[in-house]
Amino acid sequence: MGLSFLGSSSSYDSCKCAGGGGVVVSCKCASGGGEKRLPNPDPKNFVIERFKEIGNWLIVKIRYPDCTNYEGLKILVYQFAEIEGLIIQGRKQGLDPHFAENKEWLSPFARFEPTEEGWEAAEIFVKRMERVLPSV
Repeated sequence: MGLSFLGSSSSYDSCKCAGGGGVVVSCKCASGGGEKRLPNPDPKNFVIERFKEIGNWLIVKIRYPDCTNYEGLKILVYQFAEIEGLIIQGRKQGLDPHFAENKEWLSPFARFEPTEEGWEAAEIFVKRMERVLPSV
């Protein structure tokens, strides 16, 4: 259940997964046709749509195009992470949104409902945690 980040990086100029914005790191929608959507996300098929770094915390909104839960959207919070490191890990192994105790890869600290209210709650959570758990 570890955090698994993106596999091989490819160019998907015609990819619509980012919805006009975001970072397409790996996506199978441009590979053509009719792949079955699964309830759980494929860690190697995702698009980072939004992110915000606050102190030692990173909030990301990720779309997993092949996932059916919440239209494939996830809002994840990582501690001691930066977007560049998350993208690098994603390209190497994929991005698993599930919690894991694997110390080699970044794993989410928290998850929030993938709505605007969920994003706002993640920001409130991170700002509070910055005060409770100061930088190491």
